[in-house]
Amino acid sequence: GNYFGGELKPVSIWLSTGFARAGEGGTGEAKCGGNYAASLAAQMEAEAQGCKQVLFLDPFNDNAIEELGGMNIFFVFKDGRLVTPALNGHILHGITRSSVMQLAADRGMKVEERKITIDEWRDGVAAGDITEAFACGTAAVITPIGELKTADGVIASPGSGAGEVTMAIREQLLGIQTGAVEDLHGWLTRLA
Repeated sequence: GNYFGGELKPVSIWLSTGFARAGEGGTGEAKCGGNYAASLAAQMEAEAQGCKQVLFLDPFNDNAIEELGGMNIFFVFKDGRLVTPALNGHILHGITRSSVMQLAADRGMKVEERKITIDEWRDGVAAGDITEAFACGTAAVITPIGELKTADGVIASPGSGAGEVTMAIREQLLGIQTGAVEDLHGWLTRLA
């Protein structure tokens, strides 16, 4: 079932400006329980704002987007690029993240790992350059982002539903995981 319950639909996320998910020289890039625990105070703040997840920034790097409390983040650009924040020691080296990047490249998309800021997200949506945003993780697989709520307003994703690229990659990844779509990369190992 859907990680956030009910039918799959774009979620609202909250921009945390008072908390950090990971500290310099810490375990932010590792999949360990402490990384999720560090996001809980900000997650409670997000829930109080009616949001399903929280987004963290790097305040020492032009407010570059890092990741959500338990998920990586991606942006689909109208020119066929898929952009995700570059690994920096704070961002999880997620298997789902890597899988999404490979499947996007297989679709002919140019995949970029680089700094992306809140201002670029806001301006990109306003100009029509960013057409979709989504989060990914082990349990959430791929979840479309409908809007980012901030103390200063809302950055809404274009359109009212889940984006075409988001859903195509999601369906392909789920298909590979369940055996309904051929695994062309040798990701699965049959145990029985």
